[in-house]
Amino acid sequence: LVVAGPLAGALAGAGAGGAAGTLVGGLIGAGIPEERAKLYETGVKEGGVVIGAHPRTDEDRDYVADEFRNYGARDVYV
Repeated sequence: LVVAGPLAGALAGAGAGGAAGTLVGGLIGAGIPEERAKLYETGVKEGGVVIGAHPRTDEDRDYVADEFRNYGARDVYV
């Protein structure tokens, strides 16, 4: 699992303990809605990965989401 950028900082903080010492807390801190963060935490516990990206344009966002889905990604949030 490789995570970089703001999401990496939030997830690193989540592992430090405290009230937000969960993956859910780190994801929420990175701006992911709580219900989606809980879904991602479940996925990670089942062997999945979380990938964060900041597309430059709406077209890039749509392309990246479509490509992930084309290769079997589930729960793509853009």
